[in-house]
Amino acid sequence: MWVDPNHKGYVVIVLVAGMYRSGSTFSFNIVKGILESRGKVHQEVGQDILAAAASSDKADHLILKSHVADEAMFRMVELGAVKAVCTVRKPEDAIASLMETFDISLHDATHQTADWIRMFSRFKKHSLVVRYEEIDTQPLKATRKIALYLYRNAGYFECRRLAAANAKSKVKEKTDSLVPGEAGVVDVKFSYYDSKTLLHRRHISSLVSRPASERIGSEAVARIRGDLKNYIDREGNLLLND
Repeated sequence: MWVDPNHKGYVVIVLVAGMYRSGSTFSFNIVKGILESRGKVHQEVGQDILAAAASSDKADHLILKSHVADEAMFRMVELGAVKAVCTVRKPEDAIASLMETFDISLHDATHQTADWIRMFSRFKKHSLVVRYEEIDTQPLKATRKIALYLYRNAGYFECRRLAAANAKSKVKEKTDSLVPGEAGVVDVKFSYYDSKTLLHRRHISSLVSRPASERIGSEAVARIRGDLKNYIDREGNLLLND
């Protein structure tokens, strides 16, 4: 990371690598908004940071959004060459949301979440960690945390504007109106999403968050807690400290 005295901010590479259904797309759009006001931004979805950098042309900043990582990505985050933003959520709630949003099984959703948790175990000491609950109930606070991690002079009113633009009600309006086949909408068979914001259809199912027990039942929750017992506490919260 370096500083150009004629530039509005740091030239940065950012990995947005949150848990599935934990607010990672919210954080992606906050990162993007902060950096777009400080230069040209190139964005990609995927884990190949070297290929993304090669295709970024004359962009000032690079954002990569992914839920997986290869060894090159691990090392670049560990060495501080890449800033990582990781959102986290109570696994059973994230899994319930993943099942509903993408119509996948409990087994597959739990497996994907477990894979992410193992990846996160390498990232977390070198990342900004933002809790879903903060994004859900205090979006401005979460926005400011992300903005100041990237650029220490990010302003309050800039953050307030970005938080408002990415409010749950606004996001729900946008995603409810997505139509597959329209310009800018990417169809990936199991879902479709806006190519600029990466917001999927059904991204927000409800403006009021509900616990997993109300969404998939207590039996499924018990199974999740059993499968992920090495990564959670007695209440089912993700363990963040080694």
